[in-house]
Amino acid sequence: MRWSDEDEGAEGTPTLCDELDELCRLNERAIMALRPGLLDALDAMMEDLLGFPDVKGYAMSEVVSAVVSTYAYESVRSALRCSLPSLYLGLRLTLGSLLVGLVADLAVRGPAAEARLRRALEEGFSLREFARGEAYRGLRRRLNEALGWLRGELGAEPVDFIYRAYVTLSRPIQVAPGRGKGALAEAMDDVVGLPPSIGSCLDYGEGEEGALRGLLRRMHMAVDLARLSNGMVLYAWGYLTKAVDEEALEDLRESIEEALNDLRDARRDEEA
Repeated sequence: MRWSDEDEGAEGTPTLCDELDELCRLNERAIMALRPGLLDALDAMMEDLLGFPDVKGYAMSEVVSAVVSTYAYESVRSALRCSLPSLYLGLRLTLGSLLVGLVADLAVRGPAAEARLRRALEEGFSLREFARGEAYRGLRRRLNEALGWLRGELGAEPVDFIYRAYVTLSRPIQVAPGRGKGALAEAMDDVVGLPPSIGSCLDYGEGEEGALRGLLRRMHMAVDLARLSNGMVLYAWGYLTKAVDEEALEDLRESIEEALNDLRDARRDEEA
């Protein structure tokens, strides 16, 4: 692989973009062969965000718009095909951003959505503080009440579940102390012997199919978990602000139930 000074490269000489494009095609073929439901799960997650009502004057609307425009539909698939860590980064960034929007609208007072968002960030919003701190106790209670219909399904208080989901999405990309790499990097080493960079290839040889299936299965669970958590945040926000109508809330509720069922199926698959 090499750079070319020309946009299209010399005749017969592949450019870096040509090589990466081929890499993405190879990866997508591997995913379609071994875990086609993973792409369906990504589509469903992005459709939830794309279908969220545009509600002016609220920080959450600004956040959803920013997430959708910067981590748009095709970018999600590209992240999966060409740079596996980018998928986890995107899932975590999306959930964290939605939580900032929720806190800005429900816990931070201000004259405008942009000002509320800025203040929420400048005050050092912490997910751990949100889930455990005294300052957010009242907000946690309101959120748990709004999502109370899910308690029996989640096996935990809704806010605790969302926080644990964020931590779970963070673990694969966190650097392991003393090893200089995260769990995802180690899994990639085990599967294809390559670092999980923009050059990660999911091509596999004899005897490697099982390990790759396991890696894609865990990624599928991460997408289902992110979709479920995103939906819970958006539903609680809409319920508490009264900024969306009953039809939009019902659509979110159906999406949450679908994501919950998909996550259950993925976990059963993992246990099997």
